Amino acid sequence: QKLQKYSQRAQKLVSGISDWSEALVAREIAGALPKGTSLFISSSRPIRDIEGFAEPRSGVETFANRGLAGIDGNISTALGIASQRSSTFAVLGDLGFLHDVTGLIHNEDINLKIFVINNNGGGIFSTLSQRGVEGFEEVFGTPHNLDLIAIAKSFGVTASTVATKSELLAEIGKPVSGLSVVVVSVPDRESNADLLKGIYNSVSSM
Repeated sequence: QKLQKYSQRAQKLVSGISDWSEALVAREIAGALPKGTSLFISSSRPIRDIEGFAEPRSGVETFANRGLAGIDGNISTALGIASQRSSTFAVLGDLGFLHDVTGLIHNEDINLKIFVINNNGGGIFSTLSQRGVEGFEEVFGTPHNLDLIAIAKSFGVTASTVATKSELLAEIGKPVSGLSVVVVSVPDRESNADLLKGIYNSVSSM
């Protein structure tokens, strides 16, 4: 009974997240995906956010690489999955996207929509204990300061940006036709770390 109570309170907390954030993006993507589609989730923050903020559901075939660690080969893995399915979505972090960006080079006739969560760097490290130490940005933050839309388009791939919940849901609702990249512009990494810390503290105080 106590576990059920904690579960209900945590569910209420997650469903109440209203600020445009990586947590909200994960929750909305997972909840809005059409039944019968496939989803690939990349390592690092995306897999943690889906695990933490998506509500349980059925009707979506889900894939991930090597648990939580490693950002190599994510685009290629998603393309391989999509090549055998009619409609596939992928959720990648910006560094994971850039690390395997040459996976886009052939621009195959595959129905895959790649959501790239762009917080300009390695957001997961802002949630760890080394946050704020001298040289953090250079060593851990790894800001890329790159135009991800221009990069995707340079491979001949259709690309667009979303920056609100309504724009995100509209993009999820469109049929997946061919290969496309949707850059999800989210608040900076420090803001996200503060939001997560607040959520974790709320859960811990239950």
